[in-house]
Amino acid sequence: MNLFRYCVCAIAGSALLAGEPISSQENAIKFNLLPIESNELPAATASALNRKLASALDRSQASTANAYNVFAVRPEVSVTDAAETEGMIREVARVAAEMTLSAFNTIDGTVYHSVTVPLKGTATGGKDAAMKAMANSMKPTDPVYVRFVRTARNRINDYYAENCALIIEQARKLVTLQRYEEAANYLSGIPASVACHDQACVLLEEIAPYLNQVPDTVVVERVVEVPVEHIVEIPAEPDTVVVEKVVERPVIIERPSVPVIPHSPASPSAPRPKITIDGTELDFKVTGCTGDLSRGRITITARITNTDVRNSKPYVYFGNALTDSGTELTDLIIKERNYRSGNISMPDGVPVTLTFEISGVREQYASLSYVEISVRSIKVSIRGLDIKWH
Repeated sequence: MNLFRYCVCAIAGSALLAGEPISSQENAIKFNLLPIESNELPAATASALNRKLASALDRSQASTANAYNVFAVRPEVSVTDAAETEGMIREVARVAAEMTLSAFNTIDGTVYHSVTVPLKGTATGGKDAAMKAMANSMKPTDPVYVRFVRTARNRINDYYAENCALIIEQARKLVTLQRYEEAANYLSGIPASVACHDQACVLLEEIAPYLNQVPDTVVVERVVEVPVEHIVEIPAEPDTVVVEKVVERPVIIERPSVPVIPHSPASPSAPRPKITIDGTELDFKVTGCTGDLSRGRITITARITNTDVRNSKPYVYFGNALTDSGTELTDLIIKERNYRSGNISMPDGVPVTLTFEISGVREQYASLSYVEISVRSIKVSIRGLDIKWH
């Protein structure tokens, strides 16, 4: 199966994971139906109501059993009245309840639309019989369910249009957690009319190779971590990589005062930036951080080496920048793109220099306490980055 065909910009959540041809009906938003939440209903009544709700959603072609679908309907039933007649030959019981349906996002918990439907049942034979009658009184053909689905779909589209950048960011976090199917479904809800639809398509292309398969990086990390310990303990089986690491660390410890790094003798007490890379097949080094207050600008240069042979033009995103005083700087661009994000050519194993610019700077900060940049959805965090002012 060619996974890259998932990245057609018109994809829908259900077609994305099933690999089916896309039609206008499949493009419509679909929902997983959750079990009814209620401590007041017998199990048989709750089951009957759930079946009828499923039928109501099917009429609008709005239901799916896809475990990775991001949208769901949560039904909640609360009993508002329950009574039985007394002193009569035939005991009659009546029950009234309210069923609230909520369309929500299973990843971030956002509720897009909810509606409350009244239910009633009357029957001889006690409360359980009245509960059964109440479940039977529910009609899947009631227009209220069609309106519910239509309104929920419209509000989901509006929400994605208004919060597109936030959804892209959340999808990247899911990719970092290797929850690729969920990220893909989260992105697939972005309509073509919104500004970041192209970004969503690019990210879908990026994660397509990982869909419906276990990422190799997880296996590699585990294999490397376990054998390294055993190889160090057995001198008869030396490992070249391990020997290099063992040799490097004592050298640094034994000669801490020797100015090994030629570019930092002037300020030996200044903290070096701490760089954390939350992923593999990527090397990231900061080569400079300068400030120009007259232009209101801070410029960060970085040398990035992408070693993922499957992705020679990764998506790069300048995500965040905080100063040492806690001020968040939001006017961020990648100079090579003149935009905050975009695809950058990075052939396998070839170091590439990128320039990250922060504009609108009105104060001469000593350092940046935190900078976040994503490459191939791998988060790179930089802490304690000193600024050289001109």
